[in-house]
Amino acid sequence: MSLTRRQFLTRAGQAGGYSAAFVLMQSLGLIAIPEAEGQTLRLVDGKGTRVVILGGGIAGLVAAYELGKAGWSCTLLEARHRPGGRNWSVRAGTVVEFTDGTRQNCNWQPEHYLNAGPARLPSTHHTMLGYCHELGVPLEVEINSSRSALMQSDKLNGGAPVTERRVVYDMRGHISELLGKSIRKGALDQELDKNDRERIIEFLREYGDLNPDLLFTATTRDGFKNPDFGDLPVPQPLDPLPLEPLLDANLWFGTLVEDVLEWQPAMFQPIGGMDRIPYAFAARLEPVIRYGAVVTALRQSASGVTVTYNDGSGSPQTVVADYCICAMPLTLVRTLDADFGPAVRSVLDKAVYDHAYKIAWEAPRFWEKENNIYGGISYLQQTVEIVWYPSARLFSPNGILVGGYSMENGTPFGQLPSIQAKLDASRRSVELLHPGRGKDLTKPIYVGWGNIPYNLGSWIQEDLLTQEVLGTLQSPDRRVYFAGDHTSHLVGWQEGAAQSAWRVVNQLGARIQAA
Repeated sequence: MSLTRRQFLTRAGQAGGYSAAFVLMQSLGLIAIPEAEGQTLRLVDGKGTRVVILGGGIAGLVAAYELGKAGWSCTLLEARHRPGGRNWSVRAGTVVEFTDGTRQNCNWQPEHYLNAGPARLPSTHHTMLGYCHELGVPLEVEINSSRSALMQSDKLNGGAPVTERRVVYDMRGHISELLGKSIRKGALDQELDKNDRERIIEFLREYGDLNPDLLFTATTRDGFKNPDFGDLPVPQPLDPLPLEPLLDANLWFGTLVEDVLEWQPAMFQPIGGMDRIPYAFAARLEPVIRYGAVVTALRQSASGVTVTYNDGSGSPQTVVADYCICAMPLTLVRTLDADFGPAVRSVLDKAVYDHAYKIAWEAPRFWEKENNIYGGISYLQQTVEIVWYPSARLFSPNGILVGGYSMENGTPFGQLPSIQAKLDASRRSVELLHPGRGKDLTKPIYVGWGNIPYNLGSWIQEDLLTQEVLGTLQSPDRRVYFAGDHTSHLVGWQEGAAQSAWRVVNQLGARIQAA
């Protein structure tokens, strides 16, 4: 069954964060690219100008860090008792608590962790990589794609998993053979001259590993029937997977994700967990951050802003400042008692966030020992569509296996009736890929972003991000400025949050200079 354009975009958002779908939509001409945020940071001496920042995620931390360099007086209010917002890592001692009171206690081995929020740093995200260098956060390679990873569909190979390399290279071979035959039969004579036809045919021979007759019969790129061929004179390549079952299997998304700009290698991750980044910011901002500060109200006047928050002391607290940077998710901003203008209020009323989830298990590294899988993602056509292997601590005895990462809203996974049913679906997908190994999964942790207090979602949905909405969020509402990935075209990525903070810092600097 073929994918419609909307289905393909939806799956892109499910597996890789909304910005993947956003970039694809831009390339198809479905969304206008907004004016670039502050690609160059321009710091202006604030001379003690007071700024209150709401939210200690990446956008809020970057804004406080850069304004502090330039002599602004910042106060950052964060409802949680940790920095990072949606950037957080679950490890031993972490309590995962949902809005309904459900609690999960993590008791993994001390060196293990799950990046419950963002987990990848693309090589194209220069801002975040630059901060890792500046703040001394050591990085390692994040292996986002592996040809040894597996693919599974009930319509392919009798339902048994096959390696990603077989799906990729067999499909290349079949398509190359069909195109080569078409050229040889003159189907493209009007588009190509003789010289071009011969050059394309030569390319197809290499690309699809075709024989001299332009037939795809087998390729050593798939691997061999007899990998330990010893004294045999000629190793025997695997038989190609037939074209029709490959088409029926509908595994294209998993074979094409590496072509999306943000997912092209190399990718990186902080050693020890993604939360090493916000904690590095927090170490520089210790006097500025007030944890456990739940913002409830915001009022503006001609001369400044007043923010009211609760800190558990029993009485409301206030911060008075000249300007405010609101870096909270819109799902939380709309709950504030705030005097926003009608344009902002309209955006808040319509804001809808997707609900992503992750499930992680502690397990022996059977995927390395038995399948030679070192990092990467396996893809399935099942309720749980991906299994993500760890890139950290390769060759160690145990590791954290992500048995599911996608969206819950509008998906069969989201319709499962309980956490136990979701864990069962995750275990089943691992068992389909690695028969007999589902029993080895232990100590599960399920994170549903839509149920996490002060998240209430993962990233903003596509239908909100019109040019008009982005224009509203990228402009000040009197003395309130908005930052966060939802004000950027890099939704769901830390780079978008950091760049949005740069934009606001530049806007505030220009305002001070104009005054």
